[in-house]
Order: sequence, then structure tokens, then C-alpha cells
Amino acid sequence: MAKGVRSSQSQALNWLLVGGSLVTLFIWANLNDPFNAPKSWVMFVAGAYLAGWAGFQLKDAFRDPVLRIALILSGAYLIVLFLAFLFTNEKFVGFFGENGRRNGFLTYFCLTVFFLSAALLFRLSNLQKFDFVTLIVGPIVGLYGFSQHYKIDAFKWNNPYNSVISTLGNPDFASAVMGIFLVLTVGVILNRGLAMWIRLWGLFSSAILTITILFSGARQGLLAALIGIGIVVVVYLFQKNKVAGYGTLGLGLVGFVVGVLGMLNTGPASKYLYKVSITYRGDYWRAGINMFKHHLLFGVGLDRYGAYFRQYRDATQSLRRGPGEISNTAHDVPIQLAATGGILVLLVVIALFVFVAWRGFVVIRRTSGVQQLVVASFVGAWITYEAQSFISIDNVGIAIWGWILGGLIVGISVVETQEPSASPAKMKKRVAVGSQKKESAVQPLVSGLAATIALAIVIPLFLADSSARMARSYAKPTAQQMNAYVDAVKKPLTYGFQDPANKFMVATLLAEAGRVDEGIAMLKDLIATDPQNFAAVDTLANIYEQTNRPAQAVPLRKKAVTLDPFNPKIVEKLNQDLKASGK
Repeated sequence: MAKGVRSSQSQALNWLLVGGSLVTLFIWANLNDPFNAPKSWVMFVAGAYLAGWAGFQLKDAFRDPVLRIALILSGAYLIVLFLAFLFTNEKFVGFFGENGRRNGFLTYFCLTVFFLSAALLFRLSNLQKFDFVTLIVGPIVGLYGFSQHYKIDAFKWNNPYNSVISTLGNPDFASAVMGIFLVLTVGVILNRGLAMWIRLWGLFSSAILTITILFSGARQGLLAALIGIGIVVVVYLFQKNKVAGYGTLGLGLVGFVVGVLGMLNTGPASKYLYKVSITYRGDYWRAGINMFKHHLLFGVGLDRYGAYFRQYRDATQSLRRGPGEISNTAHDVPIQLAATGGILVLLVVIALFVFVAWRGFVVIRRTSGVQQLVVASFVGAWITYEAQSFISIDNVGIAIWGWILGGLIVGISVVETQEPSASPAKMKKRVAVGSQKKESAVQPLVSGLAATIALAIVIPLFLADSSARMARSYAKPTAQQMNAYVDAVKKPLTYGFQDPANKFMVATLLAEAGRVDEGIAMLKDLIATDPQNFAAVDTLANIYEQTNRPAQAVPLRKKAVTLDPFNPKIVEKLNQDLKASGK
């Protein structure tokens, strides 16, 4: 392989590993969304660079039957996601994702690029390069969460949860990421090919991760990690004795079923595993399934679950937690994708899952000894991600590892071939070397340009988010301060991209400051652009009611009833408006 191509691959691998690590670790406290937004921005830039690199590899990759399937499935996934985006009525949300989540088309595009890049870059011969990620990211996430448990934190988070949120902003998310890295550290510990100090660091890391997961109070990370570690244990026992391996596998499957039933409040394990939050998740699952049934082909729109939740929840959820308690995610990744992307997205996701699982089985069967255990730890870590995804959300700080590990498994399952020996008589090789030199010169330029374009998109998003945080901090202005206040509050809308969440915030702040007409005009514009925007409909109705204009509130309350049919408080307000307006 030419030196330029090796350098190109080395740079791409650095972007993959460093970029993936920062997607989990990077936070920016002085933002309206200090967790998800900066993570997604890092992913956009790194994903753009990797897309530029991967584009030059597609022709060669398509010759390999395994990589060809990966390319076809990835391409199909992006196509059906793009179709779902086209049918998303709120394009900003469909492309960038909802405020606080950021799971729009661009996020899924970047995750797919990371998947493909990992498949193209990783082979069994360079698998140990991932150990740097395991032994750096895992301990950082764990130690930060560990310190938070003891109230040691450089930041004062507005955190209603357990104090262990690490760099993910939520104990469930932190627990899930730590569970994935806990499984990976098992592979490091078992790898006798590594230096003893590295294995000892892995042992320390696993201890910190286990303790911090327990401190988080979120059981999903530990239970998912046990499934992943169970894969490694079963492979180890198969090496020693096939009967013991099959026996352990059978017991593991029984334990898995009992555990799932226990989490659903059924069976002997229910008193240990059941949490009322699982019942709440069941409410969210039913709402997502209802969305899927009524929007079978393209879903309700990418990352639009929250906009449709009130309409598709049932009376059970409304009565159980109150009509004001809502969700913007199904808390189950397959259901979320089905509800927001439709059946085509769901089918391709299932195909990708089956493909990666098959390649994981193939590579475990193909390897032996310590290498087989190390491979099993990667397969187990991927299964840990998939297991937690059935009761959690596609948080970008977690999802990045599901997609990287999935691509890595595909890559290491590819049979490595020897490079052809040098021969002056082979003119084709001279042509190939020439094309490699051309690629080595052009590819960095293309990747750099793609990353620059992504950065140009990210900068206004950063400025808008930072301005939104500042806008929320301003005190109610005096008459003399009004003009300066209005300019400052509108600042988030001056950077090109206009997040509907920022528009709603600005409209509300203007109305509260006495600029009622401006607030009303912005809310009307939001409703015209997105008729599903319940918050804008409800707030505009409230403004009309508070300014003694009940007749104008009536059509809004009627619309709110259709958007939230299981909320009796809206019906009550509608009746009050009808009575006050003499209707």
C-alpha cells in the first residue's frame, strides 16, 4: 500500500476515534443545551471529514462482498431517511432535530458515515487501536460521574435527576455509556497480548465504571452490560468445554427472559428489577406504535415524536401521570424510528441489525484463543448498546458507539488478503500507484472542504444557542430598557438558521415584557408553519385570555382539543372562553 494511502487511512482513523470520543465527552456549559447540541456539532464536523474520506474508498470497498452489503444497506438507510425528511413538515427539526435531542436527518447521516468508516478502517490486525478509546473515554466518563456522586463538579447543573449525569446530562444516558465501556474493558483485561500496566488500568477502569453505574441508580446500564459480558463468558466457556458453553448460554437466555419479565413487573425477579419508570415507558411505546399505525409509510416526521405525542397517547397515560406530563421520545429506538420515519426506515434498521449480528457471529467463529475473547468483548459491547436502546433513546453520546462498534464488527469480519508482491512487469500496479498518489493529494482537500462547510453550519447554530441562553437570563425590562431588551432577546434569530424552539422562546419573552403584539405575530407565524406546535397554540390562547379576548381564543382552544384530546383542562378552558364570548 502506498505511503499516501496509509497516511490517509491513519488520518481518517484519528478523526473516527477522536471524533467519536468527543461526541461523548464534549460539553459546553454556557449554552442553552450544554449536552446534546455541542455533541451533535462535533459529530457534524467529524462526520463531514469522514464522508469526504469514505467517498474515495467506495469503489474498492464495493469489490468485497461483505463491505458491498454494508454499503447497500447504508445507502438504503440514507435514502429512506431522506424520504422521511422530505415528508417532515417542520424542516428545521427534520434536518437538525428537535431542541434538546438533535436526532434529525443530519445526525443519522453522520452516524451512518461513522458506521461505514469503521467498517472500512478496522480489521483484526489493527483492532488494538481501539484500546486507546476504551482506556481514555471510559475512565473519564466514570470518574466524572464518580466525583459528581460526592458533589464535586466544576459546573452547577440545573439537574432534577440523580447527581451522576457525567458528560451525558442524564443518569440513564451516563449509565448506558458506562455499561458499553465496561464490556470493552473486559476485553482489555483478558488480552494477554497487552502490557500488564494497560490491563491493570483496564481493571481499575472497570471498577470505577461498575461503582459509578451503581451510584447512578440507573439499572439499565448495568443490566445491558451484564448481557454483553455474558457474551464474553459464553465464548470463554465454549473454549474450555462446549457442554459448559451451551449450558451457560441456555441459562443466560432463561435469565434474560426472566429479567425482561421482571422489568415488566412479571415473575420472580419483578421485585428486584421493576421500576415505575418502565410503566411510563410503556405509555410512550404505545403512543409511538399509534403514530406508526397512522403514518405507516413515512412516519410523523424525523424527530417529531414530541409534536404528535399528545395526539396519539391514550387516556391511560393522561390519567396515570396527568395531562401535563408529556414526552418527546418513545424511549425505544426501533419504535422511535418507526413512528418518525415509517416502515421503510424500520425495515432497513432491522436489516442492519441482523447484518451486524451475523458478522459478529462469523468473526467469533473464525477466531480463537485470546483474540476470540477480545472480539467477543466488541460484539458484547455492541449488544449492550442494542439492549439498552430498547428502553432508552437515541442520545447522540450513546448512539455514536452503537454505530462505530457495528461498523467495526463488520470490518473485522472481512477476510484480510495479502498485498500483491512488487513486480516491474505489472503495469496495472503502476497505474494503481498513480491513482493512489492522486487520491492522497485530493482526498484531504475534499475532506477538509467538507469539514469546513460543516463548521460553517455549526458556528451559527452555536451562536444562536448561546444567545438563547443569554436571552433566558435577562430580567424583565423597564420602559427605558425595552428597546435594548428586544434587540437582545431577538438575537438568537439573527444567525440564519431559526430553530422553532428559539422562535417560541422569543415570542414568549416579548409577550411577557409587554410587547404583546409582536409576540402574537411570532406565535401566529409558528402555528402557520407548524400546525402541530401545541405550545404555540396553547400560549397564544393564553395571551388572548389574559388580554380579555376570549372570542379569539376559542378557535385556538378548539385546535388544542384536536392536538391533545385526552386533556380535560383544555376542554374546561374552551368552555370558559365560549361562555365569556357569549357563544
